[in-house]
Amino acid sequence: MLDQYRTEEGTLSGQDTSNSNCLFALTQYHLTRRRGSGGSPLKALSKRPCSESNGVDVREEKCSFHRALLVPEIVRLIFGFVQALDEESPVGECVGFVTQTEGKRSLAYLSRTCRFFHEPAIDALWMNLESIDPLIKLLPRRMWGRNRYPLLVRKFMRKKHWDTFQKYASRVKTLRGPSYGLSAATQHTVMAAIASSPKATRPLFPQLTEIIWREIRMFHRSEPCVSLLKYFMGPSVTQITLKLHCWPYHIPSEMSVLTEMSNLCPNIVSFTAQFPPSSHNDPCEEVGDIVSNWKKLRALHSCALPQSVMDQLISQNTLESLAIELNNSIYPPFIGRLPESLHTFSLGGSSAMMCTRYLKNVHVSPTSLTLRIGADDSTIEDVADLFRILPDHFSNTTVQIFTPELTSSYWMSRSTDTFRLDLTVLRPILVFTSLRIVDLSFFSTAGLNDDACTTMAQSWRSLESLALGTVDILMERPVATVRGVIAFLAHCPCLTNLAMAFDGTRHIPEVSDIPSGVINTRIERIDVAHSPLMDVNAMATCLGTLMPCLKKVDVVQLGREDDRESGGRWEEVQKMLSCSLRSQGINTD
Repeated sequence: MLDQYRTEEGTLSGQDTSNSNCLFALTQYHLTRRRGSGGSPLKALSKRPCSESNGVDVREEKCSFHRALLVPEIVRLIFGFVQALDEESPVGECVGFVTQTEGKRSLAYLSRTCRFFHEPAIDALWMNLESIDPLIKLLPRRMWGRNRYPLLVRKFMRKKHWDTFQKYASRVKTLRGPSYGLSAATQHTVMAAIASSPKATRPLFPQLTEIIWREIRMFHRSEPCVSLLKYFMGPSVTQITLKLHCWPYHIPSEMSVLTEMSNLCPNIVSFTAQFPPSSHNDPCEEVGDIVSNWKKLRALHSCALPQSVMDQLISQNTLESLAIELNNSIYPPFIGRLPESLHTFSLGGSSAMMCTRYLKNVHVSPTSLTLRIGADDSTIEDVADLFRILPDHFSNTTVQIFTPELTSSYWMSRSTDTFRLDLTVLRPILVFTSLRIVDLSFFSTAGLNDDACTTMAQSWRSLESLALGTVDILMERPVATVRGVIAFLAHCPCLTNLAMAFDGTRHIPEVSDIPSGVINTRIERIDVAHSPLMDVNAMATCLGTLMPCLKKVDVVQLGREDDRESGGRWEEVQKMLSCSLRSQGINTD
């Protein structure tokens, strides 16, 4: 209904109805349409059958809440904002392997407020499941309790159990699994019991659109649980993410589920299959057989695929995002040009040399380029060789986002090592003059001085976001000073986000020495990471002059005494900047 009204009334008073500020305008539009049937809108609503008004008999004289809340579309939209609280702040109390966040608690309270709120709140509460635990634990404890013998579950499955499960399962649209609190045997038996109900149909979640499945593999526990997917996969599923940490130790029943995936889910548009680094059995053939059957695929994240599969994907011309992970030294090469529809390209390997070999015969023109480099098996010379071939294989004017990351060569984690960048290593990247976002946060800035920063800024004049040395694992002392920061502010007028480690103990210019016209009113927050600092007053005055809207200074708190002192000084800088803004009547919250 909401889409219908947006189609009929694209704007109300010149504003887009998708904006939350137009909720009351949309309400007025609804109520105006209802007045056409005669009588007041509230009476018209109360005259409808209960099934049309969510079972609520509303009387005008008894209405104690705003009339906007009588419109189901607006109520669902408000509850959607409540649900979004968990995306902004996902931290919460973990109870039974399920995180109780502020958004979930609020939706639970709303569902018990009144009958009109119940259904929309329950829909929002069960829309995204981070585990199948809540659904399984709706059933009697004897079906999943640890002290119960799981093979006895089938005979105790009753109609009311299925009705309870189906009531909530039909609302789920995103599912993460498997359960971390229940054994694989218990999960299999419970799901088999539910599926054996006379009224049960597969998939058990009819509205499910996204599956995120992560296998458990630890030194004392290995539970793939892949075969559980057969109960959830169906034609409504459009996105699948598989983290196959147990590869290649899957039994035939689990492999058969993976093989049938493309038939059970024919409408996939986004597919991710992650495998452990240094896998002994390259999965390119198995993944290629799955992917080749999807004709609408737009996003793919997997291992390197055979040439024939890549040619087929290119011919479909639907691929918009491609991420390749080179898990070991044996992988199928690709020769050719990737489709023009591709906007995002990502390549990861256990070493920089491996990435270089794969790119030698690849040509692509994406807007976003990400490189995940295994640092354990790489050297700075290998990284320089990789950067050197990029201009020959990527369009200099098309790439707008460049993000090289340093990862572990053997584990699915960030690197415990770093490399010291200098202008010689970065010079090939300077030819990408259309870059808007550059993230070099994993590298050390100990080799970049103020002159190097000036050269970089002059080459990347369209820069909007820069991260330089803020995630350096070794936290080496930077060489560039405030003059390097000024160079980026002077030559990159669109700069909005700045995260840069620099030496704050040297060359802090006086206000009179700052070049005229160098001022940035876009930046409200900067990250200085482990930057050293001595003179608090001089730094606060300098940054306040260069960035008059600056409200927040982020710093890394370290255990070393001198670093703790620098962190405390940066906090004093932020306090001085906040006081200056408040004195001008500017809110710093």
